[in-house]
Amino acid sequence: MIRKKIMISGFLCLLCGTMLVSCKPARQGEKSSDAFTASMVADVRPIEEIKVSAKMDESSQVRISWNQVSRAASYVVCRSDNDGSEWKKLKELTPDKTSYVDDTAAMGMDYHYKVEAACEYSQTDHFAYDKDQMPQKLTAECNIYTGVGGAFWDQKAMKAKQQKIGEILLTYSFGGEGKEAVEPEGVEIYRGTSAGHMKLLERGLVKDISTQEFDFGTNYVDSAVEQGKTYFYQIRAYALLNGERVYGKRSDAIEVQAAEPEGVYSLRLVREPDSYRSNIVVALTSTKKENGVLTLLSDILTQKITMMYRMSADYYAQQAMDGSEVTVSTASRSSDQKQAKKPPYQAMKLKADRYSMDGRYFQSVTGDIVLDPQKTVYLELSPAASGQTLLASANLSVEEISFQARYNEGKHLMKLDVKGQKAFMEDLSSDGGYQIWTESATKGQSDQIRIGLLSRYSGNQTLKISQEQLLAVTYRYQRKNDDKLLEMTLAAEKYSTDGVKWKKVSGDIMLKADELVYLQLVPQQDRIPYRQKGQRHGDLILSGTYGQNTSWTLQTDLLKGE
Repeated sequence: MIRKKIMISGFLCLLCGTMLVSCKPARQGEKSSDAFTASMVADVRPIEEIKVSAKMDESSQVRISWNQVSRAASYVVCRSDNDGSEWKKLKELTPDKTSYVDDTAAMGMDYHYKVEAACEYSQTDHFAYDKDQMPQKLTAECNIYTGVGGAFWDQKAMKAKQQKIGEILLTYSFGGEGKEAVEPEGVEIYRGTSAGHMKLLERGLVKDISTQEFDFGTNYVDSAVEQGKTYFYQIRAYALLNGERVYGKRSDAIEVQAAEPEGVYSLRLVREPDSYRSNIVVALTSTKKENGVLTLLSDILTQKITMMYRMSADYYAQQAMDGSEVTVSTASRSSDQKQAKKPPYQAMKLKADRYSMDGRYFQSVTGDIVLDPQKTVYLELSPAASGQTLLASANLSVEEISFQARYNEGKHLMKLDVKGQKAFMEDLSSDGGYQIWTESATKGQSDQIRIGLLSRYSGNQTLKISQEQLLAVTYRYQRKNDDKLLEMTLAAEKYSTDGVKWKKVSGDIMLKADELVYLQLVPQQDRIPYRQKGQRHGDLILSGTYGQNTSWTLQTDLLKGE
């Protein structure tokens, strides 16, 4: 009887053991042995992660918040003042808490916070998870900057050209450099004539000194500026805490040029060259009283004035019939070509020998000449190179003089149309100002084409065109009734610095500011389509190195005039 009871007890133990083994959840990749195991797995809770954040509250204290962890027995909040290398325990909290206010945090500090959840696991957890899947602590960190939120210039808005004369519109917005920070109440705006010398321009609450608010920014108007003058600005925000100003960081300095009116000028040809004098006198007048101040720079006037001109067809033909030497800066004909029907476009360097402010008493140019609004300056201009002469205006169909000048504080190109008796200014880009024109080419098909290239801005950097690039000049064109853009490669066979003496290209060409060069281009095959009937494009593309820019490209349409 006893033996029978022992056998029954052993059988029951074996049965229970089998049930317990089958109740344990299946490992990853295994299949559960029965439906009861699946039910147990469904009841097992996942082990959560903890996430933490920090934010400044209305009383300028730091509030640390986190999500509730179901297995947490307690939470410990720690703070680091040195990027997390050392931690200080602030408080241990019960498991029902999910936030803590740090009332010991100082302003202007970069704090790191850490929350640790001490976990307790149930028998079911121990049954369901391996030991390395049940961490004793869950930890998360965050950081916060407790300073004043920064004020920053709106870079996109500030790059726009100023519109109103006598004012500069400044646009700024607030932020915390990507961190939560105290909301600013006021700003300080600094102004100077350079980034290193700033003085306080305005201080006040945003609502008092701003002109308007929109979306994410605020505007301030500086109404004490001179037209065309360049100013530098900085801004910093502050908050009022316990009656005192707490400052954020100063912004980077921005450079802004005040608006200026478009200068209106007129030109009059006072004296033409004759048999006694190879110079001209022109009168340049600042027409409107709203004009800015125009400064004619002495180093430009004495050596860096350029005249672009073309002889009239009648004068050109008469010179050819008489067999006279054509007084131009480039050869009027080549040895293997007939006289071109169209006079070439020419360039000549001029200099201002003397000037006058009243048209009667002239003096040598020894310094800059300042032309105020509604004033006139008289310039006596002559060829810069000896042996060159100027033609009378009646013998020219085009006569344009250009030189760099300073309008208020900006650099401009002053252009004088002597034939049309007009004067106007042109903005100069930072990438340089260049002009290309056709010296000679046969209409229709040509075996060669000569072009002139002028670096017309004295502030230009040196343009380097390598020999390899000179042998790979691109010419793009379209034929009549054909939308297909065709392309051919031209090679610079010869070059000249005066249009008279030509040399074979054997190396790189360096074109400095205010210099010009002539290039004779030939096709590698076929002939060059130039001004064919119905031709819609004749784009010439030159590549080179401009200063440090090694991928500089100059493109011009030769069909649209010079």
